[in-house]
Amino acid sequence: MKQDYIKILFEQYLEGKTNQEEEKILLDYLADPANGDSEFHAVMDKAWKKQNHQADYTPEANQGLNQIWNKIEERKPKSRSLYPILKYAAAIVVVISAAFGWYAYKKAQEPIQAAIAFLSKTTQKGEKVKLILPDSSIVYLGAGSKLTWPSHFVKGKLRNIRLEGEAFFEVKHDTSSPFIVHSGQMQTRVLGTSFNIYAYPKDGTFSVAVRTGKVKVSENREGKLKQLSLLTPGMKLLYHLKAHDYTVRNERITEVNAWIKNSFAFKDVALPNMFKSLERYYNVHFELKTNKFDHCRFNATFTNKSIGNIMEEIRVMSGKKMKYKIDTANKTITVWGEGCQ
Repeated sequence: MKQDYIKILFEQYLEGKTNQEEEKILLDYLADPANGDSEFHAVMDKAWKKQNHQADYTPEANQGLNQIWNKIEERKPKSRSLYPILKYAAAIVVVISAAFGWYAYKKAQEPIQAAIAFLSKTTQKGEKVKLILPDSSIVYLGAGSKLTWPSHFVKGKLRNIRLEGEAFFEVKHDTSSPFIVHSGQMQTRVLGTSFNIYAYPKDGTFSVAVRTGKVKVSENREGKLKQLSLLTPGMKLLYHLKAHDYTVRNERITEVNAWIKNSFAFKDVALPNMFKSLERYYNVHFELKTNKFDHCRFNATFTNKSIGNIMEEIRVMSGKKMKYKIDTANKTITVWGEGCQ
């Protein structure tokens, strides 16, 4: 009868229903060398399962419970000197009981986290927009680009956004919340600075150029992050998608975000790639009738010029060997000729 009473008392203790006097009876019983502890496993297990609405059932928690059972089994009495062992078992009971209460308290205190919505903006060819992010950072989004960002940033957490295309960033300084731009396999991390990212997947080369501050550029391949370079003002990193390699060169500060003011700078750029950029900037389509221009590379800057004026300048740079025709109605430019001089 006493043992049945103790089992009931034990279960009530785990449920937090015992008073001080009952707890003393229970712990005195557990500390008595004449009593074992294994018979209470079923009661312990039952009490644990009753907490399924508030207990932590992660693998770590289950592993911890199993370790407790194992320790009790390992210390099963082999002699009459049982007092310290049973004292240990009683302590385990107190710990587990306290844990049940802690799980309930922890769950009750957890705030309900609303799912963070993500916003995105996609620009068309010939379009560029200015965006203000939730942290007051400013983004100038280039033509034919897409930016994705969370509806709000959490203080002390990473400010992660995603870019496909080109954008110039003026990042609000916050040392506790690094600002990270993900663009394909390239990752750019800053605290507060201004920089330009060019990341059109079809172009084969991504770039990061810094106007102010410092940025860290890394490569993310199959979930493994590898730092490529730290860039300071006037430095530009070019990352080649197929080869997975990169180069770093100097860039004029004034050219980093020149496209915002309709000034387009090309430095040692192949003519077909130049045409790809001009397609986006001017919302036109190029039709190349020959591949003789594939290896033609140019250095050029065009500021506030019409596409007609730009094409004429390129024709002159080619030694007048390139020929073109502009179809204004269809926004198409046909190019042919003998290649470069």
